[in-house]
Amino acid sequence: MLIAAGSELMRSGLAAMVGRLPGVEHVQECADPVQAVTLVETQRIAVLVTSPPLPHGDFEVLAAGAARNHARTLVVLRDYDLPTPEVVAQAVAMPADGFLLESELTASTLADTLVRVARGQAPVPPSLAQGLLSRLRSVESEPIRRQFLLTPRELEVLELLVEGLSNKEIARRLSMSEHGVKRHVGAVLAKLNCPNRTVAVAFVLQKGLMYVR
Repeated sequence: MLIAAGSELMRSGLAAMVGRLPGVEHVQECADPVQAVTLVETQRIAVLVTSPPLPHGDFEVLAAGAARNHARTLVVLRDYDLPTPEVVAQAVAMPADGFLLESELTASTLADTLVRVARGQAPVPPSLAQGLLSRLRSVESEPIRRQFLLTPRELEVLELLVEGLSNKEIARRLSMSEHGVKRHVGAVLAKLNCPNRTVAVAFVLQKGLMYVR
């Protein structure tokens, strides 16, 4: 696992917390985004944990390098309290596989989030998810419905993807089979022309496309 953050305090704190988690065999710290890119592209790293401040361009390159080497990216956002519009906007711009808020960071939340990220889920803290959904719900539904021809059920699935739910959790929420959810997720990804659910969520957030139930 690689910890890459501009703040030495955050970097060392995360490394110490991750190092005490069961099942974690090796933890590296890196303060230099360029060196971090080299590490994620040349070494077998399962999860990249990073936290601002990192220059936006450096983060983009780092996240892209992690994705090329099949590493997941978890971002710890600094919020200090409830997520502000600035924190929400920052999350929208980041192609991450999951998020944690610094104010909610504990050994338990970190362990749970890392497990979910490793499983291919897209964990988002509830308070941040509420901010994201509030931002999305301020936009009319017609653009995404008309442009991408999503069905009402596909739109429901997309909203739950934005909340970071797994296929099993979506199936439970919508009273569907997991097979049915998998089929709808595949249809959503195909219509949005996105290779995976994380990219689809980032695309929807960045474009401001969403619907109101």
